[in-house]
Amino acid sequence: MAKSKWIKGLGAVVVAGIVVVGGLYLYGSSSSNIPPATVDFAKLDAKQFDELYKRGEQVFRAGDCAACHSSPKTGAELAGGVPMVTPMGTLYGSNISPSKEHGIGNWTADDLYRAVAMGIAPGRKVLYPAMPYASYHQITRGDTDALWIWMMKQSPVEVANKPGEMQFQFNVRPAVALWNALNRPAAKEFDLSSGDELLRGKYLVDTLGHCAECHSPRSKLTFAMDTSRYLEGSIIEGSYAPALTPEALKARGWNKEDLVQFFRTGVAPQGVMTFRMASVLDHSTSRMAEKDVRAMAAYLTQNQDMPGPKIIKAAEGQINVKGENLYLGLCAGCHGAQGDGQPHSSVPMSTNTTAMFPTPINLIRVIREGVAERDLAHGERMQTMPGFADKLGNEEMADLVNYMRQTWGDQPANVTAADVADNIKTIEHSK
Repeated sequence: MAKSKWIKGLGAVVVAGIVVVGGLYLYGSSSSNIPPATVDFAKLDAKQFDELYKRGEQVFRAGDCAACHSSPKTGAELAGGVPMVTPMGTLYGSNISPSKEHGIGNWTADDLYRAVAMGIAPGRKVLYPAMPYASYHQITRGDTDALWIWMMKQSPVEVANKPGEMQFQFNVRPAVALWNALNRPAAKEFDLSSGDELLRGKYLVDTLGHCAECHSPRSKLTFAMDTSRYLEGSIIEGSYAPALTPEALKARGWNKEDLVQFFRTGVAPQGVMTFRMASVLDHSTSRMAEKDVRAMAAYLTQNQDMPGPKIIKAAEGQINVKGENLYLGLCAGCHGAQGDGQPHSSVPMSTNTTAMFPTPINLIRVIREGVAERDLAHGERMQTMPGFADKLGNEEMADLVNYMRQTWGDQPANVTAADVADNIKTIEHSK
């Protein structure tokens, strides 16, 4: 009798579990009611179509779609293939060209809205949240309609999608619906009707630009954005995405005009766009309307009066002599003995915010790997910086990094050889 009751009780628990999981799946894979299209696509005249086409391209740029959906081999912006390394495995940007076989050529404008705002592709296929629908959930229907028009007029790219390489349990795509049930915000269009610059900036930063996806910490349990630490900085894909709160920007010597310059050209007295931000510059911010870039800078600074570049002087007697000698021997030829840099060639170190970060990982990575010579945008460029991975041991790297953080970052000289080794592991794991 007791055994029979135990079996019945266990069965009830199993059934209840199935019901709960099934309910979460249905909820997490649903796309609810969607707002109606803002235009009748069949009745657009040439002028209306042209206006929407141009708007769609600006949505594509502001949404930074190409950074993940370009081909690393050919550079084709809609072909897909960019690897995105996560703690759960690697995903690859999908083909979003109007190819009917490999891309989204069979999608309707409604399908595009569901995918962008809710993470649900046709056939109730749940997308991995590497597609930032947790940020895009407030995109306006007018923007996705314009984006659909623009995307459907691009050339199809007949390249098959590369399957993800996710660890077991994370490679079960329907299980993403459970993540959605716990973490996906409800789709709700952002209200831009007031025309306020700060609101426009918030929409560009939070929704289209999805800056918080990298610049906010993530929870350890579900790897969702920690909204309680909005834009407070995070280590992701082997580098530090710094804090972008007004207080953090001010402390590192930013101001509104320098942010505008940085977004448009890729370089400012505070540094140069590297790592993932290099593709953001190439495909997004350098091609956005200047008024939108200014709205982003206004929102990030909250239009506060900020002093601008911050020059820090290390206290007397605290200089790491070994690190100083390494800097003078390896770095000063381009960046100057006093860290002044060279215009349009080598960034200054004296105002460079990388030395001010709470973690040394970006300094270590740049020093080890170097920076390739490249044109930036609007006439700016950077010369080659060689990597020194084969010249510096962990002790020497710690000395050099400590000198730079002490001299120009107002940071303690507490980076050890063991810290360097740990950071190198983090960097290598991201590749």
